[in-house]
Amino acid sequence: MNFFKGASDSIPLMLPDGFYRWSIRKKLLAVILPSVIVVLLIMGLVSNEFSSKFLHMALERSSRMQCLAETHEIESILDDSRIDLITISQCLPTRDGMKKFLEVHRQNGGSIYRELAFIGIDSKNRCFLLNAGASVLELNPDQFSEITPNPLAMSDSIRSLKAGQMYLSDITEAFYPLSSGLDHGSPAAVIRMTTPHLRSDGQIDGYYMLGLDVYYLRNILSLYTSSQSPIYAYSRNPEPRCAYILDRYGWMLFQSENNAEKNAVLSTSKIRSGLTGTMGKPGFPEAFRPDPDHEAYWKMVADIQDGHQGILIVDDKGKQTLSLTDNYFLTYAPIQFDSGLSAGHKEIILGLVYLDRTRMTLAAQMRQYDVIFCITILTAGVISAIIYFISKIITRPIFQLALSVSSMDMSKPAMQLVVPDMDQETTMLKNAINKMLQAIAEQMEEISRKDRYIQISEQRGKISFEEEILPSSPNGLQDFSKLVGDAPVLESLKSEILKAAAVDVDILITGDTGTGKQLAAEAIHHHSSRSKEPFLTINCGALDENLLMDALFGHVAGAFSEAKDDRKGAFLAAHKGTLFLDEIGNASPKVQQALLRTLSAQKIKPLGSDTETDVDVRLISATNEDLKSLIDRGVFREDLYYRLKVISLSTPALRDHKEDIPALVDLFIREASVKMHKSNIGLSRGALERLKNYNWPGNVRELKNCITRAVAMVESDVIQTEDIRLEETVEDLADVLITPSPVRMKNRHHFQPSAEDTSLPALAERQQKALSVLQQKGKISRKEYQQLMGNGISQRTALYDLQDLIQKGLIVRSGSGSATRYHLKMKR
Repeated sequence: MNFFKGASDSIPLMLPDGFYRWSIRKKLLAVILPSVIVVLLIMGLVSNEFSSKFLHMALERSSRMQCLAETHEIESILDDSRIDLITISQCLPTRDGMKKFLEVHRQNGGSIYRELAFIGIDSKNRCFLLNAGASVLELNPDQFSEITPNPLAMSDSIRSLKAGQMYLSDITEAFYPLSSGLDHGSPAAVIRMTTPHLRSDGQIDGYYMLGLDVYYLRNILSLYTSSQSPIYAYSRNPEPRCAYILDRYGWMLFQSENNAEKNAVLSTSKIRSGLTGTMGKPGFPEAFRPDPDHEAYWKMVADIQDGHQGILIVDDKGKQTLSLTDNYFLTYAPIQFDSGLSAGHKEIILGLVYLDRTRMTLAAQMRQYDVIFCITILTAGVISAIIYFISKIITRPIFQLALSVSSMDMSKPAMQLVVPDMDQETTMLKNAINKMLQAIAEQMEEISRKDRYIQISEQRGKISFEEEILPSSPNGLQDFSKLVGDAPVLESLKSEILKAAAVDVDILITGDTGTGKQLAAEAIHHHSSRSKEPFLTINCGALDENLLMDALFGHVAGAFSEAKDDRKGAFLAAHKGTLFLDEIGNASPKVQQALLRTLSAQKIKPLGSDTETDVDVRLISATNEDLKSLIDRGVFREDLYYRLKVISLSTPALRDHKEDIPALVDLFIREASVKMHKSNIGLSRGALERLKNYNWPGNVRELKNCITRAVAMVESDVIQTEDIRLEETVEDLADVLITPSPVRMKNRHHFQPSAEDTSLPALAERQQKALSVLQQKGKISRKEYQQLMGNGISQRTALYDLQDLIQKGLIVRSGSGSATRYHLKMKR
């Protein structure tokens, strides 16, 4: 007998615990039986998926047929009413004839017509008949004015009608005089058709008006959604289904009800469930109009307005979905009416929507799952028996090979196993064993390669922020929770804040945008003796001159036409506290003069007041502009500058304290994770290095936006280098104008300065946005610049921004007066 030589003792280590002790027959059962079950389950699930799709298609077609059938019925009723009215209009307007017409319809069980009237040009030739259900009532001419809406109030559309033409009113709620004999509190809604009557000489002597009872139309919808429907074919699950009518402007007017409740009031309660919008329109308080953010609904309204029919598959929140189970059908079609105004063309007057909240697909899936389970259990039993008997035959040679292997002398060096070839399977197994030693050597090489890969992958591992964040300094004992970081420049700022807070003088804070000037102002207030008093913030760049004056100093009632009440203003509201004025450089000369007077006298006089009021306010101002430069250009008052700059602080740019980036990133990841309901989001080593190497022109605000975007878009729990999306800087865009077209189109959302500029200046966010628009449009006016920036920026601010771009050599000006335009400075 031949033996297997070598390291066969390692074989059990490659198998599950106890698996090597099983017989081959048991192993076959353990492997084949689950595989067969999985295949059966997959086949069952696939067939279930296809059958669900086909069932879904069938239900969709059923909903379409239901909607189209109801639409056809409503259109047929309107068309029949049109024919009736045209027939009446060809007869002389006699009360007996009109009354007989309504009586015949009422006695034949037809409650479709609520009103029939003839409004003669001659006020003596007028008649208004009302179908009160039990009888037909005639109203006196004196009662016409008590009818709402008044039939005598004809629109220009009615007066311009010709023979054979018809005007159809909107659906409206109707009220009749108490003396008519009809219960004034009973619900009534009508849609009125009007057509002219011609005398024998061809002149119009009046107008026939036929009022259709909207309740009759509602009951038609209720009939078609009930088991008594003319197109009822099979029993459906008891899920709620209903149809409703909407007008051309998207107002839901009424819904179908229980078919047995013929006199139920018109309502939209079921169809507006879960929607937000406007309740009630003039003349129809039950109407409901969803808000514009319900996109699926307004897509349906637009299709109806265009004369298209269709179907939407939406979820319980009214949003479109692809799910086959958690959905319902929203089938719609336009209701058209031939008014005769356009030959051969029907007008779209209303829309009909059929709402089918069926769960038949889900129910069918549940039944099919039960069948799949039973078939799987039965098949598992049959396959187990077959495997048991066949394995006894096919495993005998394998047992013999196993005995040969077990008889090998394991103490000898590894060598090939030599046994007779009994069948194909044992031969393959023998060859596999003989290749094992060679495979082990190859596996060792593979393990070595994977070790190298693991070392490279460490760069993608999650870092520990505790190891990256700088240790807290002594200032950490103070409350600077919003000023995150312990870099020397930030510690110096905190120290200056504490010193500035200790003295009660005005302060000027300068620094780039996004560096936390408002946080510094809040910290000064928090550590000052005024910390328990109000802290108010006013952005001088966000308001025009008049609004800023009003916001700062207030007004008294009657100071101007809209001044109904007194307004304190920021100085009075911040009395005894702190007032923070951001973007102080944007204040107009008038505002600067008023501020200087207030700081000098410590008094204010609201607009329209004759008396001055003492104020005790600490003023903290902030700007990201060079006020000295503004003073040199005559834009900012020098005396106000020195009034504001008793103490001056400067907030450092993020590029000057990059060692604080780990602490800031840790804070922003935690804040973004809470907002986006994510947990355990970390940062890789490579991503942190990329953040540290970036220059951050937008400072801490840009860093926060970058981290928030990365947390929102990351698909794992670790933000990798590729998840960090950094904005291009001005220097990155210096050659945009000479970039090939495809690349330019890719980056067109950034501003694009002139290619001849070798040293590009720093620009405000508004200026960057303006340059981007100029690159697309070629030119822009001052008014267009104001509209583009929004937030109500003043004419002065817009002119200042554009003049600044001209001085920096990025744009040029052409024209004068209202024809003034600003163009990009092109490369020559």
